[in-house]
Amino acid sequence: MLRQLAMALVLARSAAGCTDARALSAACTTDCTAQVHPRGILDLSSPDFHVRELERRNWDFPLCAACHGGDFSGGVSRVSCLTCHVAGPTACVTCHGANGPTTNAHAAHVGGGVACAECHIVPASWDDDGHILHAGVAITSPAPVVFRARAALTLVPADRAGPPAWDGATCSNVYCHGAVLHAAGGTRTAPRWDDTTPTGGCTTCHGAPPPTPSHAGAHACSACHPSGAAHIDGIVEVGRAAGCSGCHGSAASPAPPTDLAGNTFTTALGVGAHQAHLQGRSRISAPVACATCHVVPAASDPLPHTLAPGPAAVTPGLGWERGAQTCATSYCHGAARPRWTSSGEVSCGSCHGIPPAGAPHSAGMALTTCATCHPRTVDAFGNIIVTNGTSEHINGHVDLQ
Repeated sequence: MLRQLAMALVLARSAAGCTDARALSAACTTDCTAQVHPRGILDLSSPDFHVRELERRNWDFPLCAACHGGDFSGGVSRVSCLTCHVAGPTACVTCHGANGPTTNAHAAHVGGGVACAECHIVPASWDDDGHILHAGVAITSPAPVVFRARAALTLVPADRAGPPAWDGATCSNVYCHGAVLHAAGGTRTAPRWDDTTPTGGCTTCHGAPPPTPSHAGAHACSACHPSGAAHIDGIVEVGRAAGCSGCHGSAASPAPPTDLAGNTFTTALGVGAHQAHLQGRSRISAPVACATCHVVPAASDPLPHTLAPGPAAVTPGLGWERGAQTCATSYCHGAARPRWTSSGEVSCGSCHGIPPAGAPHSAGMALTTCATCHPRTVDAFGNIIVTNGTSEHINGHVDLQ
């Protein structure tokens, strides 16, 4: 400490022990250590160091202020405490530091954005009862831990075994460390406060990925959980944005690309011919809606959908064969079995002949003659009619004039 703090405590020393502020003598203008304070008042290693002496006197800051002024800027002593304690002797940062305590896991919590009030009662003033004083007597026991809302968060009530608790060394049943996350697979959900082993990392609170069906596969976390979203706030952020396209697809369409693994090329199974179906690019049918091949979740309750194990289920009647990447029994393609990840395999004539075999068709018929019998399906030029996103081609009914 600097010598300017010589008057930080007006602690008169006499044979009987003085407890009142001593009047300054004419000689006490530059160095009052020997006359007013014990010699160890500025020595951090001395039992008379001013902080230890102040604690012994039940944090009697008014006694200090009697000479150093109510704002500790000098007062009648003309020695300012603010030279060392810039924010003032009674400021939080003077005892706890600018970033709070650094003992044990304090720094890790502060660095993670955990406010002091999440685990402690933060006083409005230094002299609030229960802070460093109780009934005017100095408190020597450690600061009590009083958990607030974050530790008590619960996503599924049945997953909480009890209220959040602190036993002096370990937190238990706290949301913050994954103790109440459903089958999350965390390896250290009740860490010791004084454990010197780093407790950070995803696997301490939940597996990477968690051992639940919805996390099966090798998808990147960011595919479903946006990297910019708040963490450990009691809300499971699913999707890069609101709606279906938050997990797959884009702002233009909820169907891939992008798929859950981040793929954008049609050669990826998660991408494939999604857009070809939704946009009707082959011009042989109207666009095919998502619900034709998949169960589309309700927008008001997408959670069961996001928790279902992958890959996405395909309507059973289509006979989807994942290994062969084709639909074996779909009406849409007739006898054709186009490969999902290939392009250019579907055109007029790939599902049925031009013309189809058998009566009333004949081998000499051209595309331009189809409209004679199927006027609502094909025009005079042989083009499939698609109006306002609908078509009578591949709709399950034969348009026969």
